[in-house]
Amino acid sequence: MNTHHKRPTLRTIVPVILRITFSLILWTLGAASMIIAAPQSNEHRAVYNFPADRTKIEDLQRWVNGGHDPWCRDPQLVAASSLQRLLADSSDIELASLPLELERGQKTSAVYTFHSLDGLTAYRVTVRRYRWLRPVAGSQGKTIWVPERVEIVTRAPRASSQDSSRGALA
Repeated sequence: MNTHHKRPTLRTIVPVILRITFSLILWTLGAASMIIAAPQSNEHRAVYNFPADRTKIEDLQRWVNGGHDPWCRDPQLVAASSLQRLLADSSDIELASLPLELERGQKTSAVYTFHSLDGLTAYRVTVRRYRWLRPVAGSQGKTIWVPERVEIVTRAPRASSQDSSRGALA
């Protein structure tokens, strides 16, 4: 019986550490945002499209091919990073919680959904793997994922049954 165990490499440990750290940050900031979140009367939808600059994307692919930022080949990490970058640049202080859900996944596109800790906001992130990058990448498995779109849907909190019955009696 072979009792020799394969030791984890830095390449397998770093993404796990990043996911745990990102999760802890989101939970901490998400709990704070629940306290200051103001109730909204309607559903609000905002869509952000990331520009697809072919030259910059090809340069990023070459950078990853050179051994830098291999996480760009993981659609889940690209989606999380894109959302974090978008929210850091905006006035929206509420960050999404983990775990994220794979809503739709295909060979060249994936949609991940994050939910706020209070359940009132959903963040849908679409990432794409461009076919025209395959010659630069060498194979589909080495092709990077690129953020394409983020959709943020915020719903008003539900009224309690006591509130709705008071409104009917008034």
